[in-house]
Amino acid sequence: MPSRNDICTCGSGKRFKHCCGTLQKRDSSSSLVTDEELLEALKRADAVGRTKGEEPSAREMTNVGRALKEFGVTGFIMTGRNRPDIVKRAQELNKMLFIPRELQAGGVHLGAFLFRDMFCRLYAPIAFGRAHIDFWELVDLNDFQKAWLASDEHDLARFTDQAADVFDFGYGFMEFGHGRSVDPRGKDLIWRAHVQLEAAAATATSAYDYRGTTQSAILGTELALKAGLAASGISDKELSNRKIIGHNLVAATQKLGSLCQNFDADRVERVVSAFPDYVSSRYNDNPPSREETGHLIMGAQYVASEVTRQFSDRDLRKQDHIFPKRQYPA
Repeated sequence: MPSRNDICTCGSGKRFKHCCGTLQKRDSSSSLVTDEELLEALKRADAVGRTKGEEPSAREMTNVGRALKEFGVTGFIMTGRNRPDIVKRAQELNKMLFIPRELQAGGVHLGAFLFRDMFCRLYAPIAFGRAHIDFWELVDLNDFQKAWLASDEHDLARFTDQAADVFDFGYGFMEFGHGRSVDPRGKDLIWRAHVQLEAAAATATSAYDYRGTTQSAILGTELALKAGLAASGISDKELSNRKIIGHNLVAATQKLGSLCQNFDADRVERVVSAFPDYVSSRYNDNPPSREETGHLIMGAQYVASEVTRQFSDRDLRKQDHIFPKRQYPA
């Protein structure tokens, strides 16, 4: 075990006493909490959630955070190996409150990642306070596959870039416009982009026909770009005018690039230029290949995240300088 003033072994760059050491100290004191006390706190938390109109699947997460707050436990992640023991106990006890089929929830956003030519799910998790997040714990690959992926520097770079995009978008769409004066239409459109991109990810990771993934990914991209434009004050009339924007993703990208100084319009334009036409793709008898679909949905996730970074404070690369320079999409 590192000493209190050593750099934490989790890779955060902080001293142990200010990072995982705080979790160990907190976990040691919270071990005095009995299961009976914890269960009663969970029941009280569940009553609060019901009053707020939360679904059972949501209360599987929120109950734990509310209950543990009674015992002074805050700032933890809900998944992965870094969970304190009291978090694990609370999660197991909380399941006793529900019918199993009601507990079908993932994270704040579901994304997809293409491993070789296979789709896997990548979640932006629900977390409370300041938490250490391990990307590897949030992708549904086994240990052998993770090691295989990590052995290729290009595959690893693509995974890192996509994980950052899913996280930035997953949290950013909920905080769209935070600390900024934006047109409220942008918040509505970015939420709709989230719905379409989750649909694309869910279809890609559970279906055999990828045409639905293609349509949802393209539509999600269009909605994300229009969210940025609407937030910047572009009128609905201009957004829907086929001669100005309409379904033209390149035109939307160029317009947003002229309005947002930090928007990577060149890279986004390269990505959307490779997308099939939204309208004509509905009637295409030849569905895209697995790999074509994978790059399409990952490109869409990148575009949506790049838009949200302009209108939120979510940007993992700015917040954590250990991230390498972006390689994907090229």
